Amino acid sequence: MVQLLLTLTCPPDRLQQTIQALQSLMLPARLERRAAHAHLCSDVGDGNVLCYVEEWPDVDKLNEQIRSPRFDRMLALMETAAEAPTLEIRFITEVRGLDYVAEVRGNPS
Repeated sequence: MVQLLLTLTCPPDRLQQTIQALQSLMLPARLERRAAHAHLCSDVGDGNVLCYVEEWPDVDKLNEQIRSPRFDRMLALMETAAEAPTLEIRFITEVRGLDYVAEVRGNPS
């Protein structure tokens, strides 16, 4: 899995516009065949900080997205941030849940 994580601080007067713009980016990602997930949330400590996450099943699929017009819109949106945004691409090789917690704690699964 490959995860794209965008964190940006919105000018207060552009918060709703930025949310709508990110939602318009999220919908095609969610509809894309083989897309894992797309999420948008705000920081509980600062409502002007938005976190946008896309999870893709493989690098090739993410690379297609990075070359797309949709990603051009994301880059343009990043330019409107009140502070320099953070964009991370995370390469995830394994995801585990409560089975891992049980293993570490020595509990049978």
